Amino acid sequence: MLLDLHTHTQYSYDAETGTVEDNVRAAVDRGISILGITEHVDFFRRAEHIIADVDAERADIERCRKQYGDRISILAGVELGQPHGNPEAARRFLAGREFDYIIGSVHAMPNDVDLYFHEYEKLDCDQVLREYFDEVEQLLAFGGFQILGHIDYPLRVMKLPDNHPTFAGFMDRVERILRTLIARDIALESNAKSLMGWQKQVGPEEFVLTRYRELGGELITVGSDSHSPKTIGNGIEQAMNRLRELGFRNVYTFDHKKPVAIPL
Repeated sequence: MLLDLHTHTQYSYDAETGTVEDNVRAAVDRGISILGITEHVDFFRRAEHIIADVDAERADIERCRKQYGDRISILAGVELGQPHGNPEAARRFLAGREFDYIIGSVHAMPNDVDLYFHEYEKLDCDQVLREYFDEVEQLLAFGGFQILGHIDYPLRVMKLPDNHPTFAGFMDRVERILRTLIARDIALESNAKSLMGWQKQVGPEEFVLTRYRELGGELITVGSDSHSPKTIGNGIEQAMNRLRELGFRNVYTFDHKKPVAIPL
């Protein structure tokens, strides 16, 4: 069984044109059995928040469930970016809304600039990573989500001609985060988008996954982080095969925010 729990449609500000139905049809065509729609909702300390119209999206999901429900399970998720940056706004957004699961992630640093747009040739990349881990720990302190999304996000974007971004020198910080995930029953995401970038492999790095297993981590999800119908399901088979090889027995989906094991 293939599942993709991290995808975006046209409701996300950075996605290519693609409706919920476009994504669902693409997923059906590619043999995906469980598809999660997780639009961006990003909060900032000073900048204007980016909030997808998840209510309109939910109506689209319900229509697709009626039309395609015999072929695919469609989950209504959301990706919350740095909700700790403005906890009151994040809680207002969540109030009265139900999701099958929530992905918590960090895209932007305390200056409200997405890691994608930093000029790394002018920065101390090690310091950026230290500050990023600080942000992830603040995200974990905020809580309220079921999956930690793309822990390796900064590695995707800080590649320069003469460097090789890695968490290898930061395993004390990474391990602290992994232990918190395990203690709080939050899943670690294996995000396949880095397969398409300079890393040419599914994230996170293998030694991160290995340490997670050694610490007793079992909750793990897979997602393509697709922003277009063309890329729905990309890298999912590779992600699942890799997890199997590393000794994971299951990947997880969610039912009313409760983890459900899918055997590998």
